[in-house]
Amino acid sequence: MTDHAYLIRKETFSAAHHYRMPRFTREEAERIYGTAAVHGHNYTLETTVFGPVSERTGMVENLTVVKQVVRRAMGGLNEKLLNEEVERFREEPPTLENLCAYLWERLAPFFAEGRLFRIKLAEDETIYAEKERGRSEVFLTRVYHFCAAHRLHEPALSEEENRRIFGRCNNPNGHGHNYDLEVTVRGVVDPATGTIVNVPEMDALVRERVVDYLDHTHLNLDVPEFRELNPTAENIARAAWERLGGELGGARLHRIRLFESARNIVEYHGPGGGEEG
Repeated sequence: MTDHAYLIRKETFSAAHHYRMPRFTREEAERIYGTAAVHGHNYTLETTVFGPVSERTGMVENLTVVKQVVRRAMGGLNEKLLNEEVERFREEPPTLENLCAYLWERLAPFFAEGRLFRIKLAEDETIYAEKERGRSEVFLTRVYHFCAAHRLHEPALSEEENRRIFGRCNNPNGHGHNYDLEVTVRGVVDPATGTIVNVPEMDALVRERVVDYLDHTHLNLDVPEFRELNPTAENIARAAWERLGGELGGARLHRIRLFESARNIVEYHGPGGGEEG
């Protein structure tokens, strides 16, 4: 089997946009997008190319070329009001999903043999979209935060086994974390709205079913799921998946990623999720 590697190039650009599209009233735009006002973002674009490592150069692709291609692709976006200065977005909503598709179309022709693997476009630290090679769907991720305490303790194990396996995390009085929760959905972009999910509705649902449910609790004592179930990061991620169900606002739930700390991260794919979905 031929070896291969993934090369990721990160670049940034700044742009403004609005959602006052002729097809929507202001009220409809507010309901779909959360705001219709002109606003701007400092976008971060991650471009991933993949392929065999060249025996001659030791690289997947020439990094200088990758940098030039990426900067050329996003060059017409930097410091622009997208709705007025980019032809594509005079009629098409300049959503994160549509921007992601636009950049993919501009990047893909420059990489031979389908070597463009993934692009990730972040509006800010709380939301990003991804598009991958061979998939018509777009992925959208929202980031949430909650605080909770827990004690890692498995009732089926002896006290000695619990102390040996979980160490200080088995402290009878518990300990706490500032959790970051990433919820990723996938779907085909609606040509009318330029979205795969209504983000305000998704936010409300995630907060109601997961964030507010877990925030500022002692998981073992306050949350029914964990009275008998050990509240490991894996089990918390799985419980979040189960509480959200298979769909969010018409998009399919794809992935839960839970950051217990900067060093402890769990990624969970429940039924119907995962890379093969």
